[in-house]
Formats: sequence, structure tokens, C-alpha cells
Amino acid sequence: MARLDFDFHAAPTRPKPLGLALLLAGTAALAWSAHTWQAARDTEAGLELRIAALDNVPSSATPRPAPGDAAAQAARAQVASQLAWHWQPAFSALASTRTARIALVSVDASQAKSQLKLVAEARTLDDAIAWIGRLQRQAGVRRATLVQHEVRTDSAERPLRIVVQVDLAG
Repeated sequence: MARLDFDFHAAPTRPKPLGLALLLAGTAALAWSAHTWQAARDTEAGLELRIAALDNVPSSATPRPAPGDAAAQAARAQVASQLAWHWQPAFSALASTRTARIALVSVDASQAKSQLKLVAEARTLDDAIAWIGRLQRQAGVRRATLVQHEVRTDSAERPLRIVVQVDLAG
């Protein structure tokens, strides 16, 4: 009768050279990718600091207009106020109210009135009202008003198209 050997606990063997080479290559690749990722984060932080510094620098190089030209001074003041307008609070308000149940179709901004006209599509009227309520509670928003709503019958899903007017604070 033949002897059967069922020794499932074999003695550990040393790793082969190919296994060691792959281990070293993987470790090197991990170290390189971590270094590259950290360098990219440092570069991004540096760029953000430069942008913030540029935003806070007053432009002292603007020439003084002649005192007798009131129309030109008014035009310059209007252009200066338009250039100084910061849209970031409006963008932050829109980003923080983003949901999968609302599709933003268009944004029309009026700087002179400090308003946004948003056209969006919702699945239901309840979703639209909840979204407008979240917009209303944002820090940069003074008031969000539903101006118009209609059911789109030309689409198979029959979405509700809404028009919202957002009055911005500041």
C-alpha cells in the first residue's frame, strides 16, 4: 500500500528574488506617488495664498481723473464697482444647495440689481420648494422667490421647470 503524506504545514521558504524586486518596486512607487501628491498640495496651497493676496491688494496705481469731468468719474466709479463685485457668496450658496433632485438649467446674473435668475428642473413641486428653502437659508442670500413654475409636457419624464429669483446680500 502506498504511503500518503498529508503535511499541510510546510516549512516557510525565503522570498524569491522576483518577489523581493516587486516589493521594492512597489515601495518605491508608493513613496514617489506620496511625494508627488504632497508637492501638488503644496503648490495648490501656494497658489491659493497668491490669489488671496491679489484679492486684498488695493490698486494704488489708478490715475486721478480730472475734477471737471463728472460723467467720466461716474463711469469710472461704475466700472470700479463692477470689478470689485465678488460672486463667490452666490456660487457658494448654489454649491451648498446642490442636490440630485434639482437640475440647474441656467443662471442669469444682474450685478446692478444684485440678483440671480435661476432656471431649474425638479421632479416634484415639493423638491423645488425644499430647494428654494435651502437657498433662502444661505448666508449670501437675502431672499429667494419662486417666480414661475410649469410642467414640461414635451419631455417623457414631465419635469417641473421653475424660475427662481435670488436677491443677494451685499
